[in-house]
Amino acid sequence: MMKKIFSFISLSLFFLPLLLIAQTSPEEFLGHKVGADRKLADYNQILAYFERLDKESGKISVLTIGKTTLGKPMIMAVITSEENMARLKTYREIAKRLRDARGLTTEEAKRLSKEGKVIIMITCSLHSSEIAASQMVMELAHKLVTGQASFDVDRVLKEVIVLLVPTTNPDGHQMVTDWYRKYVGTKYENGRMPWLYHHYAGHDNNRDWFMLNLVETKAITKVLYHDWIPQIHIDEHQMGETDARLFVPPFMDPPNPNVHPLVWQGVGLCGMSMAYDLQKNDFQGVVYGREYTGWWDGACDNTGWLHNTICLLSEMASVNIASPIYVDPTELPKLNIEKRMQLPDPWPGGWWKLRDIVDYELSFSLSLIKTAFLHKEDFLYNFYKMCRDSIEKTEEEQPFAFIIPKTQHDYPSMLRMLDILMYGGAEIHKAKEDFVADGKTYPVGSFVVLMSQPYRPYVQALLEKQKYPDMRLYPGGPPVPPYDTAGWTFPLQMGVRCDRIHNPFKTNLTKLEKVLYSSMTSPQKNSSFIVLDSRLNNSYSILFHLIKDKEDKVEIYRSKDIIKKDGFNVAAGSFLIKNTPHVQAVIPGLLEKWHVKAYVLESVNEIPKAPLKKHRVGLYQSWRSNMDEGWTRYVFDDMEIPFVTLHNKDFKETKKSKVNLNSKFDVIVFADENSDVIKTGKPRQDSPYDIYSTDIPPEYEGGIGKEGVEALKTFVEQGGILVTLNNACGLVFKEFNIPVRNILERVDRNKFICPGSILKIKIDNKSPIGYGMPKEAAAMFSRSLALRTRIPSGEWDRKVVASYAKENVLLSGWLLGEDVITRKAAVVDVTYKKGHIILIGFRCQHRAQSYGTYKFLLNALLYPEID
Repeated sequence: MMKKIFSFISLSLFFLPLLLIAQTSPEEFLGHKVGADRKLADYNQILAYFERLDKESGKISVLTIGKTTLGKPMIMAVITSEENMARLKTYREIAKRLRDARGLTTEEAKRLSKEGKVIIMITCSLHSSEIAASQMVMELAHKLVTGQASFDVDRVLKEVIVLLVPTTNPDGHQMVTDWYRKYVGTKYENGRMPWLYHHYAGHDNNRDWFMLNLVETKAITKVLYHDWIPQIHIDEHQMGETDARLFVPPFMDPPNPNVHPLVWQGVGLCGMSMAYDLQKNDFQGVVYGREYTGWWDGACDNTGWLHNTICLLSEMASVNIASPIYVDPTELPKLNIEKRMQLPDPWPGGWWKLRDIVDYELSFSLSLIKTAFLHKEDFLYNFYKMCRDSIEKTEEEQPFAFIIPKTQHDYPSMLRMLDILMYGGAEIHKAKEDFVADGKTYPVGSFVVLMSQPYRPYVQALLEKQKYPDMRLYPGGPPVPPYDTAGWTFPLQMGVRCDRIHNPFKTNLTKLEKVLYSSMTSPQKNSSFIVLDSRLNNSYSILFHLIKDKEDKVEIYRSKDIIKKDGFNVAAGSFLIKNTPHVQAVIPGLLEKWHVKAYVLESVNEIPKAPLKKHRVGLYQSWRSNMDEGWTRYVFDDMEIPFVTLHNKDFKETKKSKVNLNSKFDVIVFADENSDVIKTGKPRQDSPYDIYSTDIPPEYEGGIGKEGVEALKTFVEQGGILVTLNNACGLVFKEFNIPVRNILERVDRNKFICPGSILKIKIDNKSPIGYGMPKEAAAMFSRSLALRTRIPSGEWDRKVVASYAKENVLLSGWLLGEDVITRKAAVVDVTYKKGHIILIGFRCQHRAQSYGTYKFLLNALLYPEID
């Protein structure tokens, strides 16, 4: 009997390892090897695979962390030992305690660092056409739960908690996969998808990480800085086909001055450990310290630096989605074939496949997890140390606080800015009394952002003005621009007054748990007119709701000047609304929803005003997946502005009908886009962007054509309003005999450069397009225009609404050649026959961040009928 029992135990011990690794592999689940040529797992398959693995293993737990823009579930897999799974709440609390060093001694921090587990987050395929990581992550999860790695996975997972997000953009992943599967094996296999792979942002979904407009961004941000607080985070991307095979950190100059030095050293440690392990396993073409800088704040991988997180970026050389490519050695740039200290083992060229990318990503992802394990206590304690330094240490010229005064040009926009800051982890206080700081008196109700807080680098980087260093390729040589923008100062973009305070002060403050919006009082029903201030962006949302109602036509005017009455003072262009029974029924709810205060008037007879009719809005969408069009759509949807999307066919006659744009639209908007793309569907052949043109199905070819241009001319002649943003103005310059031109069109880069910076503009706020604006504002200049008008002739006229300041134009970022654009126009209202062409020479709705200049576009949509 004892012999049988012994035999049973022996057999159990023999088969136990086999039972433990019985989890379904991705290859078994999908029916093909991960990364196989021309094979992709779509999001539904990835979701199902992770759910399967969750059922089969106690080492993985799949969580839903949010819903996408189009309603798909966003998942995150938590992978660690089964013992740790039972104590996840404890380890999350330890991470939170280490973040807030106030009241925590060094000895306690060291004890918690020993007791805690290092948390590492891996986010994949934010850019959906960079699809390899979303495929690789299934194999990575399987290797972790089954222990298939070059190190002792069980030992590592006792000290490490891994958070895997298969894709940060599930909607786009499904779009790209469906498009690829539809055309694989055809001439369009390598063609681009003709729409954005995020419903609103496309590639710019990696430009939203301090503004937090997108629900996907918010879901990941909540994990990063509220719920889990990982100490290490890597965001896995892809780059061009002829680049080095892989970029890993460290990053190149310049560094953001607010980032703690330990972040850069930690980034260097992790990046070079990955490079070392890759080289050890004969992976070639790994580069570091090039192309990607440590300056910018706004991407998934770099906002974490300012939260004292070891944040890394990987960039793999791409294939054509899942189709292999052959790269001839002569096609590789010299920089990528010569041995350098930053590229010690160049890739020689040849075939490059999706599976190659998967293999590289598996190798460095496992390497990073191993590095997290090897330095677990250091990473946890240093996270505490960096957050403690943020609270306790004062750097040279570091402000004591930023104060956001109670009195603001647009109070609801200011509150939204505070909401966004707090979602990103900022601590904000509200003054309970009047107080003095740096010699100024601030009223009770002002907001105070003290720099003594765990995420001080993040808060300071957003609230202060940036000064990008003047870097040159060589002394006296051409300037080296930043990777994206040079300046992003949040209050400047939002149109919010924010004062930097150098000297310490004391006052009675209360810490905000959330931003409270005041309840709005409904206007008296017996009042004849309701007044809404044009300075508030949200007033426009209320107006659009009122004018879209087809059943009840509302009588609305816009004031031509400032209105000063007892108890209120509103700007020119404010809205005067007849207080009908219908308005009385809907206005209380609208005021409460949009946090707008209404005023009342008994009569408007003596007020200079112009009537406002319903404006039917059309927004052009090319088949070139234009991100600025996507952001414009986002702004319209966010502000609940009704509009219709126009495509090329809407500008062309058919056998059944002629084009009559005026019968359907009052305003047509063209977002920032190359004028040749708008007209022909592709850039000029001599354009550097022409090399990215690929074959697409015929229904997506072309632009509005000559016929569309003529239809637009007729639209304006007959009273329509044509709005062009930034480079879309080029369509008007080329096709209309307009008395305006862009003076920067052929300016030498050595004489003028302004890479994504915030500039000072002067505004005529008595002009309809300038209504509600202050006399001076901040404009985001990004590949933008400087306009010169001339005295018109014939049926043309023009009004300069905004122009660049005559001196001290730069507010934040970098500007070389200020004198080139001083006093040049930035916004021009051109009149032609019965209509208007509104030239907005910059992106006034830039990435849905520039609330402070939205009104240039909003006013074009609500242009009053002026005699």
